[in-house]
Amino acid sequence: MVRPARPARRPHTPGGVLEGAYQRGGDPGNHFALDEFLAASRRRIDSSLDAVLPAATRPPAELHRAMRYAVFPGGKRLRPVLTLGAAVAAGADPERAMPVASAVELVHASSLVLDDLPAQDDNAVRRGQPAAHVAFDHSTAVLAGTALLAEAFAQCTRLSDSSAGAAVVARLTRTIGSRGMIGGQIDDLAFASADSSLDDIEFIHLRKTAALCSFSAWSGGVSSGLAGEQLGRLDAFGRAYGLAFQVVDDMLDEDLDKCSILHVLSRKQARGRVHELLDEAADEIEPFGPGGWVLAGLARRLGRLLP
Repeated sequence: MVRPARPARRPHTPGGVLEGAYQRGGDPGNHFALDEFLAASRRRIDSSLDAVLPAATRPPAELHRAMRYAVFPGGKRLRPVLTLGAAVAAGADPERAMPVASAVELVHASSLVLDDLPAQDDNAVRRGQPAAHVAFDHSTAVLAGTALLAEAFAQCTRLSDSSAGAAVVARLTRTIGSRGMIGGQIDDLAFASADSSLDDIEFIHLRKTAALCSFSAWSGGVSSGLAGEQLGRLDAFGRAYGLAFQVVDDMLDEDLDKCSILHVLSRKQARGRVHELLDEAADEIEPFGPGGWVLAGLARRLGRLLP
């Protein structure tokens, strides 16, 4: 297959806490630079989220406390890091993508709150602490999760380019809706291993984990002014990476009471599937050259998590 020409690099002046890590990241094998970029990104994302969420003391205080409880302390902030990494691949200042990066994490936090509810996955613990519906109550958790989604859309409108903002809002609607995460969740709840196939399981994973990872990478490109084939490559990278991430999670979790690739593949076959997906992801970002170092590094690290 003939590869398209490499995207032109834009003049770039890295800003804020990401500057040092960005400048040292040109070497794809520079693991220390990737560590530094990830740490700096998480700090910057946390700062952004703290600024956009209402204070816990602001009425209605119980709702705002629940929203903050769901977001802080966060996990790896992987999805917004994909957004910032896509901005780097586009040759842009990652700060341009920060509103969308914040939106991505708000959507992720909302999905965890709502999925943990007794009528959904019925999880009492999240990240080592009581789930939101346990720490507060069922009604407050539902409202907090919904409010986080609303704030995510509000963040998308903060992009400096209004047409980019409109495109991101439209795509986020599809990502969350009945053809995306919500549709994937209802099929996940109805999952029966006895009559499932690889296509069935991957179709669920593609609309949940992979859908949000795909949106994360794509929206970072949109925020940075990319269009056309370059955007399509970031989209495809996020989809392949997200599906690989979920397969690795299935292998580490080993919970056969839920939708898992291990119902239809052996562990050896699942490892092979992850390698296929990560190869696809690498192919998609190859034309970005050295600028794709963050995304390439994330894909390599995921491969090293394979049990």
